[in-house]
Amino acid sequence: MRYVSQREGTLTPRVGFTYFGQFVGHDLSHDTTPLARSHPVAERVPNYRSAYLSLEQIYGGGPMRSPQLFEGESGAEVFRIGKTPKGRPRDLPIEAGEVLSADERNLDNLILRQLHVVFLKFHNEAVKQLSATPPTIKGADSIGSGTIFERAQRLVRWHYQWIVRHDFLPRVLHNSFWFNRDRGYPLDSDSIPTEFSLAAHRFGHSMVRPAYGLNCRRKRVEISELMSLGHERAPVGDDFLIEWGRFFDGLPRSGPVASSSYLDTALAPAMHRLPESILRLCVRDEVSDSPASLPIRTLLRGARACLPSGQEVAALLSKKGILAARYELTPDQLVQDVCNQSGTVLGDTELHENTPLFYYILKEAEIVGQGRTLGPVGSYIVGQVIRTALYSDPDGYLSAIGPNWQLPQWRFPSGSIGKVNSLIGVIRLVGDAELLPECDAKRRSLPLESLLSQR
Repeated sequence: MRYVSQREGTLTPRVGFTYFGQFVGHDLSHDTTPLARSHPVAERVPNYRSAYLSLEQIYGGGPMRSPQLFEGESGAEVFRIGKTPKGRPRDLPIEAGEVLSADERNLDNLILRQLHVVFLKFHNEAVKQLSATPPTIKGADSIGSGTIFERAQRLVRWHYQWIVRHDFLPRVLHNSFWFNRDRGYPLDSDSIPTEFSLAAHRFGHSMVRPAYGLNCRRKRVEISELMSLGHERAPVGDDFLIEWGRFFDGLPRSGPVASSSYLDTALAPAMHRLPESILRLCVRDEVSDSPASLPIRTLLRGARACLPSGQEVAALLSKKGILAARYELTPDQLVQDVCNQSGTVLGDTELHENTPLFYYILKEAEIVGQGRTLGPVGSYIVGQVIRTALYSDPDGYLSAIGPNWQLPQWRFPSGSIGKVNSLIGVIRLVGDAELLPECDAKRRSLPLESLLSQR
């Protein structure tokens, strides 16, 4: 599953959605079982998450059970925010040599670490605007009663759920997928289908680029370095602050915005050579005996959990009338070599008629989704698990209000009033759209057509 030559994405989601997808996956599932002791019965694989889109990965146990994460008045607590060496509030707090985070997996890379901070600041802004006299946020009565903290938390969660549904899923799901309330996975407060947690939601691994431009100082940083820096028990250096306009459309930037790598069976070289800091978290005391290749680890977990093959899942969906028979991949399609020799290897190992689900999902994205979206099987699993999580959450906006919930009006740092209906809206609201001073100067010197494209 290596590239013959690197394929940069064309019309794929912008690179920021690669890491937002990882953020969402961490919110829905968490299995701490070491690789060598993966559970052989898929239904018994433990999940240490609520299986809802509840932002448990940032809130932890709340002020009562995770007090180290918070500060401020009782009932109106805000997250502690760390600062860069030059005093910019753009990092997680660090205390006694430890990075304070409700989910250590969000330190997997420097991009995810900074995205985590964006959501901490979103909560703090909600507290600020709800606490003002009169409140500077308008139309938030629908979130109900409670302390300022509880109302802010609910408001942030509802926006997050809305963004997942309207800003993220349409970018990664195949157009054959439609939300259907009658066709979901059964879900309780402790379960997420292992087809999702051990295979389908890991499609984002194929979207990772070998390197990223962070700002005008750091125009190319290898993903391996970003993974190592994410776990550093030191403040994020100012040189490594992300210019979010390079990761999402519509924000200021001093250089080009980038798209993710194709959704296909080829992963960037760094995915095959995980840093030891990542492996130590993954396998604890088994570093020396564990493969450093992320796709191999994923395939091993799926095999040890006895996941159904891609053909078995596709056949089941076809039998139920969910998937058109024409979308089932044939053995000939599975052994095609599009961007690497993985098809040949699959045939040589005689897995082209009993294909690991993870590989099958990436192959159908490569062929049916043309590398730009998931294919139908991957889209169904990802879309329906998230749909079910949204509708099953008794405290979510779909249960409390319904799909026609009206987003409230926020006051932005510029003084303008508007809705937060996207990730770029959150970034603007919390003030993280600003550039480093010299990068802002570079932006002002860009050609007119380049500036216009940033609007």
